[in-house]
Amino acid sequence: MSVTPEIGSQADPGAAGHHLRQVFPDGEIFVVSDDAELNRYAAGLGMRALPLEEAPGLPDDANVVLLLRARLVSRDLRRLFRRMRVLLVPIASFDPSLPVAEYTLRLVRATDYTAACEWNRYWARSISEQPGPLVFEGNGTDLTCSFADRLSADAWLDPHIGPGKWVSVASFCEFSITAPSSSDWRGAFDIAGTAVASGLLVARDARVRPEGDERIRRAARLREEIVARAPIELRLADGVLTSVTAGGVDYTGAVIDVTNPGYAGHTLELGLGTNMNLLPLVDWELNSQLNEGAGTLHLGFGEGMTGAHMDFVVAECGHRFQEGGAGAPR
Repeated sequence: MSVTPEIGSQADPGAAGHHLRQVFPDGEIFVVSDDAELNRYAAGLGMRALPLEEAPGLPDDANVVLLLRARLVSRDLRRLFRRMRVLLVPIASFDPSLPVAEYTLRLVRATDYTAACEWNRYWARSISEQPGPLVFEGNGTDLTCSFADRLSADAWLDPHIGPGKWVSVASFCEFSITAPSSSDWRGAFDIAGTAVASGLLVARDARVRPEGDERIRRAARLREEIVARAPIELRLADGVLTSVTAGGVDYTGAVIDVTNPGYAGHTLELGLGTNMNLLPLVDWELNSQLNEGAGTLHLGFGEGMTGAHMDFVVAECGHRFQEGGAGAPR
C-alpha cells in the first residue's frame, strides 16, 4: 500500500499571518530586499522591510528574511550577514518579475517550517533505515529509485536558525539528493519509470557561465511552452531521461539541449518535497522556487551553471519502500 503524505493544517497567508516565528521565535524579524517594489509589498503585508543598503545597521544577531530579486548570491552578501540569522530567498535564480517575487514572498509566509522539518527528518531516517528501493506511485506516476550505500542530502532538520547561520528556504522545503559529481551521475541514486509532473522550474546557479546563461534564457521560453501544455509525462531508464512529452508534443531533445547536452539527460537531482501544505496555493504556471517543495517529488536535470537546472515537479503521488517502510509524518 502506498503511503499518502499528510501534513497538518493548510496555511492561509492572508488570514493567518505567517509562520516565520517558527524560524525566528524571538526578536524582531526584518525583511531585507535589494528591490524597493518588493520592500513596499512586504511592508504592505505588515512586515518590517529594509533596503539592502541599510543592512549594515542591523544588530549582529538580527533575524533576516533576505529577498534577492535583482542579484545572485555572492561572497560579499554572505560577509554582510555573517553574524545574523538569515533565511535566504534567491528569487533572481528563478523568475525575478515582480508578480512572481510577490507570490514567492506569500508562500514563504505560508510555509509551515515545523512540518517541513518533520518531513526532512522522516526522509533522513527512512532512507537510511529502509533496505529496499523507494517507489513513487499514483496519479500516473510509477517510479522506482535505488540509493547508493552512502548519501549526502541538503535539508534543514530543525526550524530554528541560529546566529551566524545562512539557510536557503529550499533547505526547509525539500530533501535534496544530488549526484556527487558531474562525472558520477549514478553515484547517489538510480531511477526508472514514468512520472507525471504538474510544474516545471528553471533555475540558474550563482556560478553560471556565459554558455549556461544563453541556455537558461532558452530554457525559460521552453518552460512556458511546456507548462502551458501540462500535465508533463517523463520516462526514465537507468537514471536517464528518455522522453518528455506534454500535450502530445515531444520535448525530449529540447530539454536535454538547454540543460547541457553533455549530461545526456542524466538525472542530477531527486528532490523530495517537504512543503506540501502549500499545494492548494500553488500556481504551477509560475517559475518560483517555493513551488518545487510543494509537490511530492521533483526530478532535476542540469546544474544551472553550464546550462539550465530544470525541475519537473510531481504534485501528488504516494510512496513506499519495497520491503516495508516507516509511516509518514502526520
